[in-house]
Amino acid sequence: MIMKYFSYFQKKRDKFLKGREFISIFIYFVLFVIIDYFNILNLYGQNIFRRIINMFRRLDPLNYDKKLNPYCVKYEKMIDLNDIQQLQSIKIPTTKDFQIFSRTNTTTHQCCDNYSENEKDIIDNITEKLRKKYEEKLGEKLYIMKSNHATIYRYYGNKSQHAWHVDPQNIPEIYNIIVCIKKKGNISPLQCKNEDGEEHSIHFDEGDGALFRGGTTVHQVPRNDDPDSERTVLSIAFTTSEQIGKSVDNSKNLCTFIEGGNNYVHLFGIWALIFVLNLSLSSISGINNLSYTFLSLFLIIAFTVSRFVPYTQLNMGSGRAYSFYYNLLFFLYFIITTVSYKGAICFYSYFVLSDVFFPKKWVEYD
Repeated sequence: MIMKYFSYFQKKRDKFLKGREFISIFIYFVLFVIIDYFNILNLYGQNIFRRIINMFRRLDPLNYDKKLNPYCVKYEKMIDLNDIQQLQSIKIPTTKDFQIFSRTNTTTHQCCDNYSENEKDIIDNITEKLRKKYEEKLGEKLYIMKSNHATIYRYYGNKSQHAWHVDPQNIPEIYNIIVCIKKKGNISPLQCKNEDGEEHSIHFDEGDGALFRGGTTVHQVPRNDDPDSERTVLSIAFTTSEQIGKSVDNSKNLCTFIEGGNNYVHLFGIWALIFVLNLSLSSISGINNLSYTFLSLFLIIAFTVSRFVPYTQLNMGSGRAYSFYYNLLFFLYFIITTVSYKGAICFYSYFVLSDVFFPKKWVEYD
């Protein structure tokens, strides 16, 4: 019965669109605007698909070049041997993260769902100790971010890395703390770029830490030359803003939601949501009746607009440009997740163009 009504709907739709198939893109976009406007698919205060794109965009220099305010300093022996031994006692899963664009050969162990009560106490005590120590170093009050997720990362061997990027929130009030809690072999350093784009490396021994503004400092963990190396660090975020510290949305991001690529249930859920939504919107709008040539040209126009229009200072959209290279990478991601070339064009183009032309309050982010 359902298929009978749907077949009837398709015939009526195709009759309406005959000779003006381009209107199907407009229908697809209007449906997405409704979803966007009513926050139906929001995650931590932002459309989940826009959040996915923005997470990947942190690899694109054109996205963050106007937001940089580098700060990256090493401090030796920030925790003592007893602290190190306690942190090393925390059981870390052997399962490796799902590899994404920037991070490979790692395990993410995010506090605190899979931590014992004793392990939670260890994290809480050392978090507070580090907060006080870094307050003294920085000369400013530091606040623990609400729903803060201290995280242990382990990097395995010479193929592990976290490529050049900035963190999702591009504001100088958030400070990231990295402390080395276990070192095996010749581990990779933390590398940061200064105001002139020059790289410098912070090499860790156990107990050493680094304080840096991850959202305004370009940083990475490069590959090393030791296949048997093992680098284990504790990562914590603090803020100098009490308001940001109290905000739930400011303490969470997509990395939190997917636990660094280690939460396969959430990863599958995101894929299923993209697939089902695009399938539904495509079926309603009729975009599959459009030619490949027309849609490919539409995609090129969207890419070009997103590359150059943000520099025109029109005071709309996020004000962040997209590079052609990363546009292509993101588009390929949506081809895989929608399992549709035509669907991927419309799905991704909606977010690219809305990022340029929608009101700032819809799409702007720090």
